[in-house]
Amino acid sequence: MIVSLQKLTMLIEAIVHLDNEDIPAYLCEITEVCNNNFALALQAHREIIKVDNARQAIRLYHTQLLRLHSLLNNFCKECKIENATALFALEELLGRIEHLFKKDIDPCTPLPEHYYLRLHEYVYVNMPSILDKLAQKNIPQVYLGEILSAMDSLFENGKIPYIQYRHQDYLPKMVESLRQLADDKRQGKNWHYRFLVLMVNLNFNHMGFFNRWKELYTSDPSFMDALSRFPKHFSCIPDFAYDSNRRSLLKLMREYMEDENISPSETMQNYPQQFIQSNFNGKELKLWMHISVKANIMWSSEKKEVAEVFSRLVKTREGTLLSAHSLTRMDKSTEFHTALRIRKVLNTMLAELNRQFPELK
Repeated sequence: MIVSLQKLTMLIEAIVHLDNEDIPAYLCEITEVCNNNFALALQAHREIIKVDNARQAIRLYHTQLLRLHSLLNNFCKECKIENATALFALEELLGRIEHLFKKDIDPCTPLPEHYYLRLHEYVYVNMPSILDKLAQKNIPQVYLGEILSAMDSLFENGKIPYIQYRHQDYLPKMVESLRQLADDKRQGKNWHYRFLVLMVNLNFNHMGFFNRWKELYTSDPSFMDALSRFPKHFSCIPDFAYDSNRRSLLKLMREYMEDENISPSETMQNYPQQFIQSNFNGKELKLWMHISVKANIMWSSEKKEVAEVFSRLVKTREGTLLSAHSLTRMDKSTEFHTALRIRKVLNTMLAELNRQFPELK
């Protein structure tokens, strides 16, 4: 396939040595060669028998096409060429090849300038308003600041990680996922928790973000304990990451917990003051949790989320912690006497409320 670029290579490499009056004619010829090359490249690809050879041929062809684009782009900028038809024709050829052979393009290939500028505009037009909405959901500002810092680093020339082809998929998916979370109108959700799960699933393994997580882990062990107990919520996409050369965010978190000798079961034991000793038996505590969720008293409207926290924080009068599975299961046909007890508690609470605020009557 790369042989089909021979004429285009000669034209672009020669144009930098031409006199000004000869440049327009060369640019027109470059445009024509670009328009004709797609068919030539496809024909050359069809003649390749082995799959591995075809993939290698595509990557060599693509690498050379990017080199030619860089040469022509720099030439047009230095010479202030106003008619960019040739450059546009080369970019169109590049786009058609990448669309057809997307799976064969090396995702670690550095992103050319025209894609870089397009992606830069998309991120910085959309991200600020999304982060403002997330801040209104009480997502810690230090996390949101690290997202912007990571974007600045990615788009800064010479900084690691370098912006690559894979970021054309990663960044739009990240922006749209954060937008969905920011625009979610539901009430009573634990947005902090949901945000962290999303960032783990997006594999946002920016070290600044990870360091902020370590700081919040230390200050909020119960929350991070809850996070570590929801592995079923993690659905990381293979080879999908902010930085493909670094371990995944989930692995970094788990390694940190192992290095610090912190386990989910130990975390809450280190903070015994976090337990709540109730005066309910097991059945009563279970029903109390269910009606509290229905009454929108809890931070989340999902029983499973509330049950996970109850299972580690709220004890029965006998001093036991019910499992999350037990808390979410309830057979109403056998809970009548339990309901009578809860109604008596609620009536007592109502009577006390009326006593303290007689005007309510």
